[in-house]
Amino acid sequence: MDELEKEKEEGLDWDYLMEVPQRKEEIGTDYQTPGFGLAAQLFASVAKFVIDRLGPDEGEALLKEAVEYFGRERGKHIAERVKAMGKPLTLKNWLIYTDINTANFKPVPSLEEGDLVAKVSDCTFYKAAEEWGLGEYAKIYCKYADYAILGGYNPDVKMTVSPRQVSGEDHCVFRYIMKEKNK
Repeated sequence: MDELEKEKEEGLDWDYLMEVPQRKEEIGTDYQTPGFGLAAQLFASVAKFVIDRLGPDEGEALLKEAVEYFGRERGKHIAERVKAMGKPLTLKNWLIYTDINTANFKPVPSLEEGDLVAKVSDCTFYKAAEEWGLGEYAKIYCKYADYAILGGYNPDVKMTVSPRQVSGEDHCVFRYIMKEKNK
């Protein structure tokens, strides 16, 4: 009798399930979706459904509105956290107190003309959606979210994004602008 037949006929018992922790330790995270990849797969799945139902223009318009709402709310919550500590809404404090772990996208930072430039090659969000064949839908989130997050946090923080999907590169480039003469 194979394991599936055994489970169906006899059910489960602790002796049978004792193998689970050891096997999970052996395989580590090989089969887990890292970071915010599950959120990407959820978003991209919903986006596909919305666009299939409403069409590309109306569907993306609705998704844009929803993503911008979510982004502004994230930014506001980060701002509230920073202000509650008596700190100013600087880009530096946004980087410190942001709500997402940078391990999700492993930015390579540099400074150019007083601006912070972050090159992102390994983004778990986009990569996870691509694994499901839904990268096109993940791009909708990427197109609107970061601008809205910063707008909710502090509208004085400006940003430009050169997305991999537009540039043809294997990375996105985020440029955070605080210096007035660079805006």
